[in-house]
Amino acid sequence: MTTLHPAEEAIRRSWESRARSNHELHVGRVISGGYPHLVQLVASKLIEAGIDASAIRTNEMLGLPGSYGVDDRWDLVVVADGIPVAAIEIKGMAGKGLGNNYRNRISELLSRGADVDRQYSTGALKMHKPCLGVLFLLEEAEGSTRPISKPATLIQTEDGSSSAASYKDRFGEFFDRLLRDRLYDAVCYLTATPLPDVQVSEPRPDMGFDNFVSVIAERVSHLDSLKNATGLDSVRFGELLALRNDLGSVMSGLTSTPIGLSAAELAVIERRRQIVNELIALSLDPRVNETRMQKAIGNNYWLFGGQYTGIASRRNLMPLDEHDIPLICADGSLEIFELKGPEAKIVKRHRNHLVVSNEVHEAVSQCISYIRTIDETGATLQTVHHNELGLDYDYRRARGVAVIGHPSRVEIDGIDHGKVDQAIRSYNAHLSRVRVVTYADLLESAEGMLSFESEISREV
Repeated sequence: MTTLHPAEEAIRRSWESRARSNHELHVGRVISGGYPHLVQLVASKLIEAGIDASAIRTNEMLGLPGSYGVDDRWDLVVVADGIPVAAIEIKGMAGKGLGNNYRNRISELLSRGADVDRQYSTGALKMHKPCLGVLFLLEEAEGSTRPISKPATLIQTEDGSSSAASYKDRFGEFFDRLLRDRLYDAVCYLTATPLPDVQVSEPRPDMGFDNFVSVIAERVSHLDSLKNATGLDSVRFGELLALRNDLGSVMSGLTSTPIGLSAAELAVIERRRQIVNELIALSLDPRVNETRMQKAIGNNYWLFGGQYTGIASRRNLMPLDEHDIPLICADGSLEIFELKGPEAKIVKRHRNHLVVSNEVHEAVSQCISYIRTIDETGATLQTVHHNELGLDYDYRRARGVAVIGHPSRVEIDGIDHGKVDQAIRSYNAHLSRVRVVTYADLLESAEGMLSFESEISREV
């Protein structure tokens, strides 16, 4: 009797879920977080290998501290006492367009590994670099197994690889180099035939599933022992990250003790204050426009308030729409932030009264259109996104926020900051699911929140 591969059922269920959702299976592209069954399989095997289940985070898309701003999220992160000790990415490739997607997968994995590696490359953090792993699934088909000539290069070198190799073989060579260069600690490389057969193979015995789980479990155990031996705790880890001036979303895990929470939060608050000050200066700079502000705000979702748990993993959750910043509320619902430029006109005189400008009306109308699309298609897409992408967002009663203009940049005689605020408040009072916020209000609120949190942390 033939023994089933441990990942066979998870792969079958993943591909069947996509087929049931009327998605093309052979789309030749990778959707991040698109293999929830494989994620859960790896998590269960790590628990069997002795890793505490409470340390394994699989539905939060946590990031790791990095140096180049790649800002990717990992499918599975293991956190011990607030310190990341392992991170695993699960990807796959099937169908057409293999050439472009092969290059994309290599670029993604290289940038992610190099980003984390450099952050831990020097100083006291070096020995505590988390175990990085990748599980990669390639469809076993004619397009991925036939030899393809490699492009000519300026200088030909003998690197041990074939001049004509299939994508199946090329991935094996690539993963081997990732391991030899120590950008990743563990690789699981699987191939599988399409539905309905789904026969799973391991092209490289040293990159098999069992070995993959074993390497990660041993590395996690080693890092945990090293952490205890060196006395590294969440307090010291937060301080070391602050010294590197790079605080990723992983800082949310540094809350294991009241003292650790206080030290880590103070380091985070100080960095965030710098960001707020930089944004205030940008919002007042006459040369700064919408594009510049969006880039500067980036993924700093905390600027918008403490009621949000993060940014949605995709900006194009709805068909035909791309949201500037889709934030996830604590209850799983969405609040869409539409960012306009700080230079945008926000008020004007109309029949002896101060009213909002056409630019504000357009921004609000854009938010209303987003909300209407979510209302009309959200119920169906919520199921699809859960099955296909592993996303659990609640699309009912979404809200919108238009961030636009700065009162200090209003050039109307006799109109001060207070009168602009009154006009915005009057306008917002007649809206229900959309509100307007100026950059001054946004950044002043963030600054006040950080001052409050700083005082609280010092009292702990």
